[in-house]
Amino acid sequence: MLKHYVNISLGALALSSTSVGQGVPSNAFQQSAAAPSSNAQAGGSAPTSGFFESNTFLESANRAFDPTSDSMNFEEGSFVWKGRSFNLSEQRAFRARFERFLLTSPTADEREYALLMTDIMDRLSVENNNSDEAIFETWELLFRASRFDADGGNSTIVANQVFNAWRIRKESRGISMSQRELELVRVTQQEIVANRESTLRRIREKRLRETSERQRDKDEVKKGDSAEGALTAEDAFRALDLAETEAKIIALETQTAMNGLQAKIQFQSQIVSFFMQRRFQHALVLSSFYQLIFKGSQQQLEVGKDELSAFFPNTDLTFTVDTMAFVSREAINDINKGVVAVNTAYAEERSLIALERLQETFFLGEYSPELNLIPVKQRRHLLDLYRGMIEAGDLAEAKDYNGVADLVAEISKLAKDFPEARILSSLETAKSMSDMAVFAASQYRNLGDIDKARAELQNAIDIWPSNPSIREFQQETTKLATAGSQGVQVFDDLYARKDARAIYERRMDLGFALSDDEVRQPLLMEVIDQVARIDLLVKQSEELVKQSNDYAAWELLVEAAKINPDDAPMNRARADLAPQVADFVIHLTRADRQLESGHYAGALAAYLAAQDVYPASRLSRLGIEATSGALMNAIKENEPVAE
Repeated sequence: MLKHYVNISLGALALSSTSVGQGVPSNAFQQSAAAPSSNAQAGGSAPTSGFFESNTFLESANRAFDPTSDSMNFEEGSFVWKGRSFNLSEQRAFRARFERFLLTSPTADEREYALLMTDIMDRLSVENNNSDEAIFETWELLFRASRFDADGGNSTIVANQVFNAWRIRKESRGISMSQRELELVRVTQQEIVANRESTLRRIREKRLRETSERQRDKDEVKKGDSAEGALTAEDAFRALDLAETEAKIIALETQTAMNGLQAKIQFQSQIVSFFMQRRFQHALVLSSFYQLIFKGSQQQLEVGKDELSAFFPNTDLTFTVDTMAFVSREAINDINKGVVAVNTAYAEERSLIALERLQETFFLGEYSPELNLIPVKQRRHLLDLYRGMIEAGDLAEAKDYNGVADLVAEISKLAKDFPEARILSSLETAKSMSDMAVFAASQYRNLGDIDKARAELQNAIDIWPSNPSIREFQQETTKLATAGSQGVQVFDDLYARKDARAIYERRMDLGFALSDDEVRQPLLMEVIDQVARIDLLVKQSEELVKQSNDYAAWELLVEAAKINPDDAPMNRARADLAPQVADFVIHLTRADRQLESGHYAGALAAYLAAQDVYPASRLSRLGIEATSGALMNAIKENEPVAE
C-alpha cells in the first residue's frame, strides 16, 4: 500500500516490492547495451562484452518491499474493493494511521462499544419489533454509543438526523391540521360565492321577462340597478376571501413539501457521507432509521449521485437507500472475513500474507470494531515486519545493497514466506553488473580512452553507488593522475640512463602520463616491447633448463643479450647458467674474438668445436655459415689470411 501502503512498495525485492515500494516493484533485466570495443593491443585489450543498466532490481524491490496489495494504488490515490473505488488519500497519512493501529491495544470500552453497535443494528432489523416505542429505545441507545471514544461522536450525528426528521414530521402534522381548517373555510366560502352567483342569475332572468313593460318609471329602474350593483360588489369581496384562502392552503402545502424534502435530503446526505468515509456501521444504522421514518416512495437517493457514480463505475443503477444499506452490510461482512483471514494466515506463519491482507482490511474497516479481534502480540509482530520492509524499500531505492541484504535476513526471521533467496539473487546480480562496469572502466582508462572509461564508471555508479570497487578505482585513478604530472620527467631520466627495466616496471603509470605525448609514447612502447621480449626469452630458457637442455637455454639468453646486454634479470640468468655450459661458451667466445680480429679460419675452427659440444647449436650453425662465406671471399680476393 505504500507504492509505498508502503511500496513494501518487497511492494517497492525480489529485488518493491517493491519498489520501493508504500512497491516494486522482477523479471528479466531490460538491457540497454553499451558494447565498447577497441583493437588496441598495447598494455592490454579493451573489453568487448556489453554492459547493461536496468531498473529491474528497483522494480522487483518495490514489489518485494511493498506490503500493499494490487487493490491499493497510492500513485492514483485509490483503493479498489469489488470493483468499487475509494479515495485512498495520501500514503503518509494512511501509513501514520496504520502504524497507530498496530501500536494500540484493544480496551474493554472498545469491546463494549462493539457489542452496543451490534445490538443497535439488530434492533433496527426488519425481523425485530419496529414499533414506535422500540424505535425510540433504539434511538436512545445512540447517545450511549456516542460516549465511547471509538465512536467519535458519529452516533450523535445519527441521533440528530433522526430527531430532526421526527421534528419535521411533527411540524408537518400541525401544518396539516391548519390546512384542513382552511379547507373547511374554503368550502364555506365557495358555497357563499356560488349562492350569490345563483341569485344574480335569477335577477337577470326576471328582468328579461319584464323587458316588455316599457312603462316602468325611471325611479324603479334606478333602484333595481342599484340593488344589482350592490349584489355584484359583495360577490367580489366574497371571491377575494376565497382566493386568499386558496393561497394560504397552497402555501401550507408548499411548506409541507419543502420541509419533507429538506429532511429527506439531509438524511440522505449523511448516509452518503458515512458511506464514503467508510463508516459502514453508522451508514447502515442511519439507512435503517430512514427506511422506518420515510415511506417506500421516498427511498430513491436525491443526493450524492456523482460520488456514487464514481464509486459504481460502468453502471446505470438507480441509487436508493436500500442500495447503501446493502453495500454497507456487504462491506461489514468483508471486514469480518478479512480479520479471520489475517488471523489464520498469521497462525500458519504466513506473516507477509497476513500483513498484506491486514492493510486491505484496515483501510476498508478502519472504523470497524471488528479489527479489535486482532491480538496485541500479532499487531506488534506485524509492525516490526512492516517497519523492516519500509526501511528495506528505502535502502533499495538508495541502492544500498549491503544494507538491504542485512535487513532481508532480519525480515526473513519475521516472515517465513518472504522471498529471501530471490531477493539475494537479484542483489548479487546487480553487484556483479557494477563490478563488471568498474573493470571495463579500468581497461579503458589503461588504454587511454577516457570518455569510455567515464561512461563505464557512471554505469557502475548507477547500478551500485556504494560499490567498494568504485572507491578503489577512484583512488587508483587519482594516484595515476598524480604520477602523470611527474611522468614526463621520470621517463626522460630513465631513458637517458637507458634503464629499460625501470621503465618497464613503471609502464602503467608512464603509459597513463604519456598517453597524449606523440614523441615519448612511441619510445615508451618500444622499450616495453624490448623488455617484454627479453622476459619471454628468459622464461623460455628457464623451461629448457628444467628439461636439462642447458645449451639451448644459453643460446636463448644470448639472443636476449643482443636486445639489451645491460638487462639485469637476463644477466643473472646467464651467470647462473654459465658454469653448466662453460665448455660450449669457451668455444663461442673464442669464435667471436677471432671473428672480430678478422681471423676467419680460427673463428670457423672455434664454431666447429662448439658444434661438436652441442650439435644442435643454432649459434654454431649460423657462425659456421657466416665465417665460411667470409673465408671463401677472402681466398678469392687473394688477400692474406690471418692464421
